[in-house]
Amino acid sequence: MKRILLVLVLILILSACASAANPTQQSLFPVDDEQITPTPQIDLTPAEQAAISHLSATLNLPANQISVVSTEAVEWPDGCLGVQQPGVMCTEAIVPGYKIILQAGDEQYELHTNKSGSQIAQVGETSLGAVEETVAAQLASNLGLDVDDIVVVSSKDVEFPDSCLGVAVWDEMCAQVVSPGKIIVLKANGLEFEYHTSQDGRRVQPATLALTWTRDGGIAGFCDQLTVFLSGEVYGSNCRSQQPEATMKTFGDLLSATEQKQFFAWTKEYSQVSLDISDPVMAADRMVVTLELFGVGGDQPTSVDEQVMLEFAQSLYATFFR
Repeated sequence: MKRILLVLVLILILSACASAANPTQQSLFPVDDEQITPTPQIDLTPAEQAAISHLSATLNLPANQISVVSTEAVEWPDGCLGVQQPGVMCTEAIVPGYKIILQAGDEQYELHTNKSGSQIAQVGETSLGAVEETVAAQLASNLGLDVDDIVVVSSKDVEFPDSCLGVAVWDEMCAQVVSPGKIIVLKANGLEFEYHTSQDGRRVQPATLALTWTRDGGIAGFCDQLTVFLSGEVYGSNCRSQQPEATMKTFGDLLSATEQKQFFAWTKEYSQVSLDISDPVMAADRMVVTLELFGVGGDQPTSVDEQVMLEFAQSLYATFFR
């Protein structure tokens, strides 16, 4: 009997030891997968670590969610590491360093560094100079956005062929004189907006045309013109008005939030639309009414939509000169 009890005790002890050595797969306190922190990369060079830290700060993303795709030793041709920035002078000196490709989510980013990683330049990241800041602030104000919602796509120095910076509006006289300046492209809400500026930024001219509308002739002798830029500037001209011709106002002064939304929906959906509802050529006191929409989409409006566009333009013009 004692031997049997002894055997049973030994069996229980061995079972307990086996359980401790091989715990079951199911736990009374399962681990929350969301609490598991991804294992950070190891054996990174100082340049790779610096590049990851830079991108982490730029994207406001944890560093452990950024990985190194490739690193290539390069001799950069200048002190800007081969990445030109508006308003930044680059020293003409060979700088040994690295071209580093990083992955964050579904996107890849190219960063240039020197050997130690103390100097970093991100390709496609445009810093804001004083002129770019002025233009971004104007676009943000026009569209009712925060400046942080505006991205500078590009900024380059150019020489415009005239005093209108290469963009003429109704009844504006342009002196044929070379004018140094900038072409700045901004992005917001999935659309790109081009501006032309003087070199010092004192003159800012929108350049992405979105809509034109004219009404001329008729018994009343209309002479109305409207030019709408995608960035929200609206120019109106009326030869009978007491206001100066080619006066400018902005979306914020003329359109409600609903009207702005409708306008941008047309721009994104339709390609170029040309409408002409003028009287027949032989008609007495003929009135000419035309509208052009310079959309970036691929569709064409229905006849109902065309009528809505014409009414929109006429209403916008009436609001402009009220």
